[in-house]
Amino acid sequence: MNAAPADASDPTSPRPVSLRVTERTTWLLVRQGHGWGEVSDIPEAEAARLLGMAARGDALPDTFAGRTVAGGLRTAAADAAARDAGLPLADWLAERTGRPVLRRTIPLYANINRALSDRTPQAAAETARTAVAAGHTAVKVAPFDGLAGPGQIARGLEIARAVRDVLGPERTLLLDAHHLLTVDELLVHAQEFTDLRLGWLEDTARLDDVTGLRRVRAAIDAPLAGGEFAAAPAEVLPALRSGALDVLMPDVKHAGGPLRVLRLAALAADHGVSVSPHNPSGPVATAASAHVSALLPPGGPPLETMFGEVSWRGTTVTPPEPLTGATYALLPDPGIGITPRTTER
Repeated sequence: MNAAPADASDPTSPRPVSLRVTERTTWLLVRQGHGWGEVSDIPEAEAARLLGMAARGDALPDTFAGRTVAGGLRTAAADAAARDAGLPLADWLAERTGRPVLRRTIPLYANINRALSDRTPQAAAETARTAVAAGHTAVKVAPFDGLAGPGQIARGLEIARAVRDVLGPERTLLLDAHHLLTVDELLVHAQEFTDLRLGWLEDTARLDDVTGLRRVRAAIDAPLAGGEFAAAPAEVLPALRSGALDVLMPDVKHAGGPLRVLRLAALAADHGVSVSPHNPSGPVATAASAHVSALLPPGGPPLETMFGEVSWRGTTVTPPEPLTGATYALLPDPGIGITPRTTER
């Protein structure tokens, strides 16, 4: 990992740390004092600029990048405060929210999207088979990513069917449309999506498109999930009130940190909607998301983890990332329980 302090003269200044994972993925972390957060999914130069603003005390813009940096900083602050208190982050969060820690072992599902060697049914099936062998009973794929042209939907559905065939009837297939299809396109293929027997269908209509959500929900027999970029109650309430959203997916990076995720989760619970934190992330955001998940009701949807992206993932933190099969076991150490290795591998 490479660290570049926003202000080398100030040890409390937020510090960006990057680790190139694959051609598609860079984990971008932020260190503030002895706490860690993650700000992946925005350009590194933009993260450095915004962290410099934060170090000067300037207000961050209400943009995707600004919210993501704010989420990383709030996660780092919560991690540092929990370490200072000698508490795992889950227990620190419980003290501040009045919500009990309900579990210490967090079930996971495997997002295989970034592990695919190429966008073919064969590659998707082989990666799903590896995930099942590792113990996963729920697998997510985004079959329309990287496809274009008039055959996009047909080829994507072939990929999804290949994963369903590997999973069989007893395991769960989750499908992420990534807003790549219009509502009308989804409805044309409604029966094909229904036939996949999905655990959920993610990112169909936008959360503020209540009519679109209701149309998809009425036509396709699958729970609908979404909300990975939501940060404020006003952004999720229309979908929660619509009765068409089944799973809310706030992301600890983009929603503004752990306490903000729990606030959105409480709103979802008030409307009978389940919560599964969005987490196509590195070990730092995964640890924070696992500690948040410890306060969510057992029996709900599992937590997302990126499966099979790189074999050395767990070695980038100390102690090693506590992933075993399809579970994340919270460590008893203070804070998020892990610390990134900030020297070159």
